[in-house]
Amino acid sequence: MKLTLAELRSAADKYFHRHLAREEWSVLSEEIKQSSLVESEADVALYLNMVDVDSEEKLALNALFEQAIHLARKNRRHPAEKRLISEEISGIGQRSWEYPEEKESPDYSPRAIRMMDSLLHGNIRIGRG
Repeated sequence: MKLTLAELRSAADKYFHRHLAREEWSVLSEEIKQSSLVESEADVALYLNMVDVDSEEKLALNALFEQAIHLARKNRRHPAEKRLISEEISGIGQRSWEYPEEKESPDYSPRAIRMMDSLLHGNIRIGRG
């Protein structure tokens, strides 16, 4: 059963109510929330080789929400902050700055992948010792 966008949005708010990222989710604009939910629904369905995400499958919905916050984080653009690495005081003075490398974050949330893999392959855990 496919959820409407309004139902998906309501379910996402319930999911993030007790989530570590609840504050981050609550300050996102409605446009970003809706866009990330729609995109993450497509991503999760593609990963699970489904047409739509099954609303009855709680793990699939949780993966969808984890993917939504991941996409919202990924699409935020922050200017690279420079970091002072050396400073010379004698004479006029000189400063050297370091800019962090922009690393592309993965397409899927690592947490969403664990949930989706669990759906696809079952909860198989192999431990040593």
